[in-house]
Amino acid sequence: MDEKKATPKRSSQKTTEVRTKVNTVQTDAPGGARVIVADFDGWAVAFDSSGWFNATYAAKRYSKRPTDWLRLSSTVEYMRVLREVLGISEEIPLIRAVRNSGTWLCPELAVSFARWLNTRFAVWCDATINRILRGGATAWNKPPEARSETPDREGLLSIVAAIVARHGLLFNTVYESLNLYVGVNHARQMTCAQVADAAAFGERLLAGNATPEDFARIERHRLRLGGMPAQLSLGGTELTGGDA
Repeated sequence: MDEKKATPKRSSQKTTEVRTKVNTVQTDAPGGARVIVADFDGWAVAFDSSGWFNATYAAKRYSKRPTDWLRLSSTVEYMRVLREVLGISEEIPLIRAVRNSGTWLCPELAVSFARWLNTRFAVWCDATINRILRGGATAWNKPPEARSETPDREGLLSIVAAIVARHGLLFNTVYESLNLYVGVNHARQMTCAQVADAAAFGERLLAGNATPEDFARIERHRLRLGGMPAQLSLGGTELTGGDA
């Protein structure tokens, strides 16, 4: 499939600023792009730096599926007119199915889809995409080895909160697991690169795609740091303080 993405022009109309906790992580997104994890009422919502939007994760909050929206005659007509008005070739996708991540929508489709889910969410989504496209939520201008600061780690809180809500795990247990995954006792010790690694692991936990190697890495770091045994059970895989 052609890897080009649609870049519809955004309206110049002013949008009310929404204060959004964000962080950038390297994970499954269209074209392997960096992902921006934003918090909406305690729910982690994923965008990329071009404003593309993970519709699958967002829809789960409202017990809906992107495929149902895509089948609507109004959606088909909207996409047809969108291509016609903005001159978007049929060769350029408006939708992407990303393995282990779900369905991603281009910015203009994202807002229309969000409106189908919930009006308040749609307003927030539109404002967040505008911030991203204006450069208000892009990747850090810091070297990977730089020590992270509190704003750099805010996205981890969103991811942890989403994991707790979806899988019923303890907040402290999940956050400790993210710390141990990158080999630190406390989040404030993380470099920017380690924050990105921890966030990527958190995304796998959220999706239920964490691997045995992920848990083995946590255990190795726990033993090296001399920490107490940790327990994390998810998707049939259990991490304990036993011998590794």
